[in-house]
Amino acid sequence: MLSGRDFTLKKYEDLCEAVSNSRYRNVTIAEYLEDTNAADSIILIRHDVDENIRFALDMAEVESDYGIRATYYFRTGKNVYVPDIIDTIASYHHEIGYHYETLDTAKGDMDLAIHLFSEELAMFREKYDVKTVCMHGNPLSRYDNRAIWERCRPDDFGLLGEPYLSLDYDRFAYFSDSGRTWDINRNKVKDTIERSRSSEGVRSSDDLINLINQGSLRDICILTHPERWPGTGLDYCYRYCVDLVYNLGKWVLVRTRRHNHGTGGSA
Repeated sequence: MLSGRDFTLKKYEDLCEAVSNSRYRNVTIAEYLEDTNAADSIILIRHDVDENIRFALDMAEVESDYGIRATYYFRTGKNVYVPDIIDTIASYHHEIGYHYETLDTAKGDMDLAIHLFSEELAMFREKYDVKTVCMHGNPLSRYDNRAIWERCRPDDFGLLGEPYLSLDYDRFAYFSDSGRTWDINRNKVKDTIERSRSSEGVRSSDDLINLINQGSLRDICILTHPERWPGTGLDYCYRYCVDLVYNLGKWVLVRTRRHNHGTGGSA
């Protein structure tokens, strides 16, 4: 059933094989931020673990088989923050990070959001050496969790950085599977990078694999959401339907905001 289909664990294995055999040096986001002057071409792989950690574990095992080290950002929900499984992922030498959404949780209260951020980061650091964090972008929320950095800086918390803020996207080509497509112009609401080098023309994972094989870009940053890459037919059907509903909701949301903006209303 899954043979040849995109956004499956097998297709992700094909992507890992391409990365492993490419001219790019694979490092974690923390490793890159510790040495941003590296002369060789870099490929960063980042995972936002939003819903169910078991899919992240599957990806981590595949990456380990190909000698790839990725960065995993975990939300604090019960199906995501599961220390026993995070321990296993860390044992494959992947970077463990915190996927924060405290401005959403605080309903826009900036002081409370920063307080919650400090508390939740401390919870992660009880077990893991967290050096970078990354915001969770809920397309249905009117808040942008990155706004907390208008009041403070990552190094105030002993952090090296935050991918949306700390990577030079004039240097990196950025590819995200948000909306079940690599196309930067479709189904993206908050997972956008204004300064990223053009990734137009890359719609499928095979397109991305071909680009990596060509080695024409200087540096690459790839974001995936592990639950979008299932290994079974049942999980695939479920995820396909969920993404279909999400994308319809995003389509309505984007057009509503454009209409409100065009008529002077609030979005």
